[in-house]
Amino acid sequence: RIPKEKPPKFYSRSTRKYCIAGDFHAPFQDNEAVAELIANESGKTDTLIISGDLMDFYGISRFLKYEHIPIEQEIAGADALLTKLASSFSDVLIVEGNHDAPRFEKQLRSFLSPEMMHCIELLTGGNLSIVHLLAKRHGNVRFAPQEAGNYKLGWLTQVGDLIVSHAEKFSRVPGSALRQIEEGMADFERVYNLQPWRVLVQAHTHAYSVVPWHSDKLLCEGGAMCLTHGYQMTARMGGRPQRIGYTTLQQVDGKTDIGSVMFHWLNAEKRVA
Repeated sequence: RIPKEKPPKFYSRSTRKYCIAGDFHAPFQDNEAVAELIANESGKTDTLIISGDLMDFYGISRFLKYEHIPIEQEIAGADALLTKLASSFSDVLIVEGNHDAPRFEKQLRSFLSPEMMHCIELLTGGNLSIVHLLAKRHGNVRFAPQEAGNYKLGWLTQVGDLIVSHAEKFSRVPGSALRQIEEGMADFERVYNLQPWRVLVQAHTHAYSVVPWHSDKLLCEGGAMCLTHGYQMTARMGGRPQRIGYTTLQQVDGKTDIGSVMFHWLNAEKRVA
């Protein structure tokens, strides 16, 4: 008689879809792009990752002002945007950009004495982020900063083998900023406490590019979700045209399916940046 073999053990596989969208710069978000993001992805996305600069803080920036926007209007705009996203996606993960807490905190520290700043930090529990305050209203909005020893890097998060970054790197040369960031990740891999990774999605540049790098990595610039600012249209002609859009991908047991990484370019048919 043929001995009966035991059936192989069944291991469940976890498949998750992620949507990465950033640089909304509320209240300057592109509302058409936001509506398209929600219509296309809200019903089939496990986690929306906001890759930084949910807010702009235009009123307290040092750029030349082309219009007056009260800070109350900016905060209300960011609150309305986050509420809309939180109600459309079951899980929202926020990465902090240079326009979020850092812009506000830099201005505070430049005008107030260290003693006054210490008092404010005691009153606020040490958190000076308006975005954190707005996020407390939603049970499905969270932050997962990369923990590097005693430091929490709000501009960086790792999900499986995916890194989402809002590093303050920029270059007019397509892909150059990505290569600088990848080199920095390699140099500080242990300091940043990074696990092995395959895909990097970088915000901040408002540009789009995809660079297959080394033998196993994919580096992406993820575009933006905001309108073109007035200071971007001066005679200095700085930067590159904005690519309005977002990135989607799938992971199986924390491993990204490279073939699923896709940039959804929403203003490709328009003649304006």
